Order: sequence, then structure tokens, then C-alpha cells
Amino acid sequence: MDAGDHDLSTDAILAILEAVHAHEEPPPDEGLRERKKRRLRQRISNVATAMFLAEGFDNVSVARIAAACEVSEQTVFNYFPTKESMFFDRNESAAGAIADAVRDRGRSLTEVVTSALSAGLPRDLWEGLDEGYVLRLFRLFCEVAEGSPTLRAAPYLELGSFSATVGAALAERIGADPADPEVRFTAVVIGGLAHVRIQAVFTHVRGASSIAALESAVLADVERAVRLAAPTLDAFDSPTDPIEPG
Repeated sequence: MDAGDHDLSTDAILAILEAVHAHEEPPPDEGLRERKKRRLRQRISNVATAMFLAEGFDNVSVARIAAACEVSEQTVFNYFPTKESMFFDRNESAAGAIADAVRDRGRSLTEVVTSALSAGLPRDLWEGLDEGYVLRLFRLFCEVAEGSPTLRAAPYLELGSFSATVGAALAERIGADPADPEVRFTAVVIGGLAHVRIQAVFTHVRGASSIAALESAVLADVERAVRLAAPTLDAFDSPTDPIEPG
């Protein structure tokens, strides 16, 4: 079946999203309360994303999302500070994944950052689904993001919060203060690399014939950017004049 023939209704997209996230591993040692909160947050995100993709971002209100999830609008805002943050829902987890990688002192910073950015699309989560449909959803996500004036004005990557998260991990890595200028600058460089990866997905998803082809094209762009950033990342593990914590 051609990807264009797939059902792109809210219910159909929601079913796909819920099937995908059902296979995600929960955090270790997660308590019952945390599990309930995580599941509700994911439910809100899935419902919102399905409605945005099916109807367009600017045509869906927070009130409708709340009603579909059978929660109050305030509950939605407890998990997502803005409507835009429901659409761009992977920023926080992406920053956290890179921060976790940065704490690995067993490899150079260039290696751990490249590895984190090159992890690619989680194909195992989409296993068993029609690849053409998955690519159509990826393309639709990009089309909605680029077609909404509101989303075009909202940064996909919040560099400030990203840099703070990654910067804290960088400071731990070398025992420096997060305010150290080398820490701050390196966090911004890594944020720039993350932005390159995001933009590469938007650029290459249009013509990708498969998820593997999309991953390959995105990886090529990331590697080109890393070549320019590598001197900064390589120098970070031997800071010239670190500021002592405190």
C-alpha cells in the first residue's frame, strides 16, 4: 500500500503512537506514583500529537486535548508549560540522554557526543509497523511544524535549557563549576550539533526511501558538523584554567 493511502485520522495515528510507546522501557526503580505520572504525561503527548498531525497544530486547542484525555486544562499545563511543548516533546529527554553520555569519562568527549547524536531513530520501537506509514508520519510531523506560524516561531531546541542540562553534566565530567566559560561554551557547541541533527531530519525525511536511508543521511550531516566541533570537544577534557566549584 502506498504511504499516501494510509489512514491519517486522529484515532489511527494515536493507535500507532500508543503501540510505539508501549514498548519503551520504564526508568529503573520507578515508583508507582512516578509511573502513573509518566503514563499520564505520555498519554497527553500522544493524544496531542495525533490531533496536531491529523488536524494541524493551530486548529487544536488545549481544551480539546484535555477533554480527549479526560483531564482538566490545568493538568495538561502541569505537564506541558505551553502548547508548543506538547508538539516538541522530545527536547528534555534528548538533552538528558546527551547529558548522561557526557558523564562517561571512559571515552573522549568527541566520541560520547558523536555516539549520542548518532544513535539514530529508534527503529526497534517501530518494528512490525509499515515503514512507509512511519515515514509518512515523520514527513507529516515536519509538514505541520513548517506549516504553522506558531511553531515556526518556536524553537525546536530550547538552547538555554539544553545548555543548562548538558552544562551541568560537563561540569561534573571535569570537576568544574557550571559557570566556567569553557563549560558554557562547550555546552553551546553540543547544542549546535544537536540542532544540526534536528535540521538534518527535517531536510532528508522528504526524500528518504526508508528509515535506514534517513538515518544514513542524517548521520552524514552530523559527522560533517562534528569534524568542525571536534577541536573544541577534544580540548575540553584538558581545560586551560578551570574555575573551582563553589
